[in-house]
Amino acid sequence: MALPTISVIVALAMCARPMMLSGFYSDEICYLAFMMHDDIAPEETAIRRLLREMTPQWADLPVRRLISSGTDNAIYRIGERLLLRLPRREAAANLVAKELDWLPRFTNLPLDVPRLLFRGSADFGLKCDFGIFEWMDGDIASPQAIAEPDAAALALAAFLKALHQVDIRGAPHAGELNHRRGVALEVLSSVALPAIDILADEIDAEAARRLWQKACATVHRGQPVWLHGDIKADNLIARDGHLTGVIDWGLCAVGDPAADYAAAWSWVEPAARETFRVACDVSDADWLRAEGWALYGAVIALSYYRGGRNEALCEQSRLTLSRLNMR
Repeated sequence: MALPTISVIVALAMCARPMMLSGFYSDEICYLAFMMHDDIAPEETAIRRLLREMTPQWADLPVRRLISSGTDNAIYRIGERLLLRLPRREAAANLVAKELDWLPRFTNLPLDVPRLLFRGSADFGLKCDFGIFEWMDGDIASPQAIAEPDAAALALAAFLKALHQVDIRGAPHAGELNHRRGVALEVLSSVALPAIDILADEIDAEAARRLWQKACATVHRGQPVWLHGDIKADNLIARDGHLTGVIDWGLCAVGDPAADYAAAWSWVEPAARETFRVACDVSDADWLRAEGWALYGAVIALSYYRGGRNEALCEQSRLTLSRLNMR
């Protein structure tokens, strides 16, 4: 019998309280529909068998699956200091492999990133790479977990500025491989505008369309840079009131930095938004596109998941839309 195929994007769950972990927004409604069905979710006993065969040094540690609101990965804690993640479908497996390839390049950033301890491959109905990572202590960086919003905004800005300086030679460019995070916004109009229409009963759809059109009219004129691709509370770690880590690098690629500046609405507290912008030194055009990216992520997620499919993700999307003055 085939052993479990496990893939680790060490992301959504490297925290001490994993109950509200979330996945990433998809770019296509059809892909979202596909995401809702688990293809792989091995039992803990299967994970133990995998450990015995590939990492016998950890085979005797307790294994437990973590509850997550995410849609792409099954997550397991191994003992107290390790974490393993399994992609539940082929599309997620590709993201995992890319993350495992490139995470070592981000080790010297000013916030912690997942530390890979082991990489292998296995087959549990889906052939894919897997990795085991060092557990990152902390909590999801929700507003309640952050003591000083201005300090957190500055910490995230410093992180993004450092990320943008990382060598891009050989790096994957924004496109289908990272669900198009960081591409030209206008490419996404075919999915963004229908999502806005779907939400016309709870957002100012006309204002959303105006913002979208204005954002699409701008272009990134600088060099492409490394992006995280999914900066939001679920993918940020806080400890002792401070922002300390960034996880879930499955959507990383080289592209338009405005995709990450969208955190000004999806995560940064409104009172600290200008602090974040000044620290990042964002131009007017890039700031407008960042608003467009924030709108995009929120309407794509909410238009699909509302109605009980993923309340945590919907709550986060509605908060972003409120900060964009769309609700």
